Amino acid sequence: MPRQSGVDMPSNFAERHRQIGAILAQARQREQRTITECAEIAATTRRRYTLIERGEAVVGAAELEALMRFLNVPAHHIWPDLALPTAPRQVIVQAQPGECVQFVVQVQG
Repeated sequence: MPRQSGVDMPSNFAERHRQIGAILAQARQREQRTITECAEIAATTRRRYTLIERGEAVVGAAELEALMRFLNVPAHHIWPDLALPTAPRQVIVQAQPGECVQFVVQVQG
C-alpha cells in the first residue's frame, strides 16, 4: 500500500516539468537572456538547459533557485499555491488634540 504523506503530489510529473520549463523559457525571453547565460547560472550544459525548458529534463532545486533569481521569477509563478504577501497599507487618521482614536486590525492567515 502506498504511503500517504499528506502532501498532494502531481499525478503527472512530466506535465509539471513542462510547466516549469515554459515558465523559465518565457522569463528568459522577457529578460532577454541567452540559453548560454542560463546554462552557466544553472551550472549545466546548453543542451541540458534546453531540455529543462522543454520539460524533458528535471531541474534541481538549487538550479531552479538560481534561475528564478537570475530571471526574476517570483516563487508564486512556480508554486501558485504560495500565498502572496500583502503589501503594507498606510492609513492616515486625522484627529484633534485630546481626541481618542481606536484602531482595530484583523489579520487573516
